[in-house]
Amino acid sequence: MEEDKHASSEADVRFLEEWMNAFGADVIHLAYTYVNNYHLAQDIAQDVFLRAFKNMDQYRGEGSVKTWLLAITANRAKDHLRSWAFRHELQDPDPLENVSSVETPETQVVERLVRDELWRTVFQLPLKYREVLVLYYRQELSQRDIAQALGITEESVRTRLHRGRQQLRKLLEGGDTL
Repeated sequence: MEEDKHASSEADVRFLEEWMNAFGADVIHLAYTYVNNYHLAQDIAQDVFLRAFKNMDQYRGEGSVKTWLLAITANRAKDHLRSWAFRHELQDPDPLENVSSVETPETQVVERLVRDELWRTVFQLPLKYREVLVLYYRQELSQRDIAQALGITEESVRTRLHRGRQQLRKLLEGGDTL
């Protein structure tokens, strides 16, 4: 019996390591979308993977592992936003500055100005629009997976994407929306 428990624990650890390698950056990016602080996003990501490890037996396989982890991330980040501690912390002045990328330095220099301005503008949007835009464009999730991760309907996802794009367009054109 003890040997079975040990073998299952080793398998769980391997799954966790695989998930962290495959989805760690996605979890951090989503957490950052909510908290605007890279180090805090890393802390939330650690908590997400710890919770996933403790609750592996509750993963039903209805959606992808990525969707399950991102749903946990969204819930943990929202919990943190509601906490007293968060309301008294400083935010990073430059969103996404610390987020690592796989791109070469040459392409980063060319694309960084445009990308940073776009994402800075996205981070000015209300959270309900910001979260779906990040999940759709940055995480490349389907509308169905976003709905599942956030616990909302696909129609709500489509509506938020549409309204978020409209507000983003107005902000980028220099109009007042928020």
